[in-house]
Amino acid sequence: MKRRKAVWVLTFSGILLMLSFIILGGALVEQCVRLNGAYSMQKVLVSGKNQADPQGKNSFSIDDIKRLKKELSTKDISYTARSGLVDTPVSSGSMAFPVRLIGTDYMYPMFSGLSLEEGSFITQKQEEEGAMVAIIDEEVAWDIFRAKNATGKTIDIFGAAFRIIEVMEKDDSIIGKLTDDGLPEVYIPASVMLELDTTARINDLQIKTADANTLDQNTTEISAAIRQIGKNPSNYNINDYNLKLALMKQKPLLLVFIIGIASMLILLSHVKSLIKEIYFLIRDRCKTDYFSNVIKHNLKGIVLIWIGIRFTLYIPPQNIPDELINISYYSDLIKAAIQGGIQNRGYLAPQAELIVNVSDMLLNLFFYISFILGSLLLYAGLRELKELNMDSSRLTPVLGLLFILSMVIQIAAAFLLGLPYATNVKGVLVAWVFIYINFIIKRKGSGVKNV
Repeated sequence: MKRRKAVWVLTFSGILLMLSFIILGGALVEQCVRLNGAYSMQKVLVSGKNQADPQGKNSFSIDDIKRLKKELSTKDISYTARSGLVDTPVSSGSMAFPVRLIGTDYMYPMFSGLSLEEGSFITQKQEEEGAMVAIIDEEVAWDIFRAKNATGKTIDIFGAAFRIIEVMEKDDSIIGKLTDDGLPEVYIPASVMLELDTTARINDLQIKTADANTLDQNTTEISAAIRQIGKNPSNYNINDYNLKLALMKQKPLLLVFIIGIASMLILLSHVKSLIKEIYFLIRDRCKTDYFSNVIKHNLKGIVLIWIGIRFTLYIPPQNIPDELINISYYSDLIKAAIQGGIQNRGYLAPQAELIVNVSDMLLNLFFYISFILGSLLLYAGLRELKELNMDSSRLTPVLGLLFILSMVIQIAAAFLLGLPYATNVKGVLVAWVFIYINFIIKRKGSGVKNV
């Protein structure tokens, strides 16, 4: 009895871990998309590599941004100015608190999924007029006013009075918590910030783009436009988030693809194991179409699995060598990764980049846990279940209940982590087929007796 319970716990743990990446992985991608605003990941992020730039050679001016809009024939460009100070004191009366001050424009909410509690963001008119308005997060509102309803009140920044027009909610998801460094944020018009803070520079641009069929067309065009306004593109990190989204989306699909291929191979091996049995049945004058029926039955299952797992694989062009066997290419690739890590030390990444990097890190973590640990537990559970003399009619409902319970736990985990519900239905079905084939069909094929 104790051994049987241990086997079920082992099996349930394997199912739970396998489903974790399929369900939570999709939820992570969906949350990352939401946190990037209405334009989602259809954008290119341009940010200066060298943050220690006192003369502002790599920073952008308002005129530079106007010229970029003409060069790229688009108005959908948002920019942010950051202070050279680590933190900026914000006060109301005698109460002063350090915050991260960010200067931006009216387009910013389209590129960042700000959760607005009340009021409104900076308008185009306020930006053009240089209005002294501010958007604060709920932590600042509570610290200064001991209330979240702070719209209409004023705060002092650099000795000037700013009227609060909006209070923002903090992102309580796991992504928001991992990207939060503890400093509350305050947004003001970038033009005002550049006047009040001599250390402020516009270092980050977000440019709305289309998905250029997962090619580097977007970065090429933006690099050319930056060169046209007199800047050197090599001084900036230019990241196409269309391509980043393509890479992130395919990670949960990759696990589904692996278990789908494994299921297809098991079905094929099952057909092979039936050939001898079919031969004897035909020899004993069974129906002559039995062989074709068995083949069709298994091939239909293989076709359905393939429909559920197929997807277009995206590999960044720079990671594809001209020759598969090219030692120098791979050594250069490793060297570039190491040098990139050294060059980015001290680099203050924009919030949009932090969100994507944290999401990608969590996706990789979930993938390795699901694929490695989940596979080991499932294999151990399969091996032990084969030795249990259980009737298949009893085994299937129990496995089904464990599978449903695992899904419920994953959905609850997504809720606790602040992630949206975004289940890949095809992936879940392929996972169930994989479990069913391994624990039922393969078990029958191994000659386990039912009692």
